[in-house]
Amino acid sequence: MFFLLDITYITYIITIIIFLIFLNRNRNTNSIIIFSYILYSLTNDILTEKHILSKIGIDSNFLLYVFTIIEFLLLFIYLFLFLKESRIKKFLLITAVIFFVIAAYNFFENNFKSFKSVDTILIAVSSIILIIESIVYLFESIQNPDIDFIYSKPSFWVVVGIMIYFSGTFFLFLQYENLSDSDKKSFWIINMICFILKNIFFSISFILKPENQQISNVDDYYLNKIE
Repeated sequence: MFFLLDITYITYIITIIIFLIFLNRNRNTNSIIIFSYILYSLTNDILTEKHILSKIGIDSNFLLYVFTIIEFLLLFIYLFLFLKESRIKKFLLITAVIFFVIAAYNFFENNFKSFKSVDTILIAVSSIILIIESIVYLFESIQNPDIDFIYSKPSFWVVVGIMIYFSGTFFLFLQYENLSDSDKKSFWIINMICFILKNIFFSISFILKPENQQISNVDDYYLNKIE
């Protein structure tokens, strides 16, 4: 388990280094959102593992609660910027409002010193909304006749990373409070593996050219090859 934790931190560092190496092509809103998410995730993991805030009475479950909200906000905005269908966007905005209503309710029901358990409902709602957004993004991308190389776009790799992580951990978080201590350890192993994969895919997205600099039409692509 500690070996996987070290690998997780290494993938964090590699992703940050790649972003900085290709800084010129990552000076856009989309990349900055994901980079901010990575920095925040790393900070949260360090605070949680080192029990830094627990020394002043802030429970790790509260940290996870705050992390879930900020994580959802950043990734929701990232995915939302790529969606085109207005009716679906309105529906997703409604689901986002529901998410924040649940978050507010849970906050007033608890406080930062009495979060006695993981807020599995909030995590489950966040996962469902982000997975739906990711599926919609992929569906719209496939339906777009001008896009023939979806895998060459940074957003594709980010979305794949999001889907792998939230799909891989959804049922585990949902059942977390019912798991035994040994099962919880196995859960965190799966969680870290999904996190490592997510960081790898995010790294790939930072290497690729921004989407507004890419050739979107396959005919133009081969025409440039001929020239």
